[in-house]
Amino acid sequence: VGRMKIDEMKRRLTDINPRVNITLIHDFVAVETADALIKSLKPELTACIDAIDGMDEKTALILACADHSIPIITCGGAAGRVDPTQIIIDDLTKVQEDRLLFLCRKSLRQNFGFPKVEMPGPNKKKKRVRNWKIPAVFSTEVQQKVDNAEAQMTSSFRTCDGSLGTAVFVTGTFGFVAATKAIEMIAMDKLIVPKKFRRTGNGSNLSLEEGDSIL
Repeated sequence: VGRMKIDEMKRRLTDINPRVNITLIHDFVAVETADALIKSLKPELTACIDAIDGMDEKTALILACADHSIPIITCGGAAGRVDPTQIIIDDLTKVQEDRLLFLCRKSLRQNFGFPKVEMPGPNKKKKRVRNWKIPAVFSTEVQQKVDNAEAQMTSSFRTCDGSLGTAVFVTGTFGFVAATKAIEMIAMDKLIVPKKFRRTGNGSNLSLEEGDSIL
């Protein structure tokens, strides 16, 4: 209590391996700084694990990693969930039961040219959606409901003032799943680089693969 989380994390990690190389940045990721932060960490940055709670900041970090071809694993919301066995990892386009990731996905689609994700329905045929190559950790458990009075207390960035609490065995599992994916990509030399999407002048979506050029 009363200490910075990243300072404590460094202390614990150096207890395990005194030779580990850790760089601490005592700052928040902000919409205005996300791109510069990712750029400043290159070329040493191999992969990024995103555990941001704020939708705007989370979207900005995902976008920055996509722009700089940095693999990113993003984590959804753990509040109001109690079953760690329902936590899975899949492409961001396949996420269900997660409002935080849903809002990030919506923002990427509406504001930054990422293609629309077709939602299944009773009268709709399933369409194959191209993955965005952004692994996402989320829970398929239906989030616990709150009454109307508590619902007015929405969680905000940098605070823990939401009406739904979190369980350490759930948040821990989110972290383990994300770390497993990052280690797997590095160890197997199979980095998942996010696709780059940008809206063209006529409003259509343009997909850019690494190595592509536009004349």
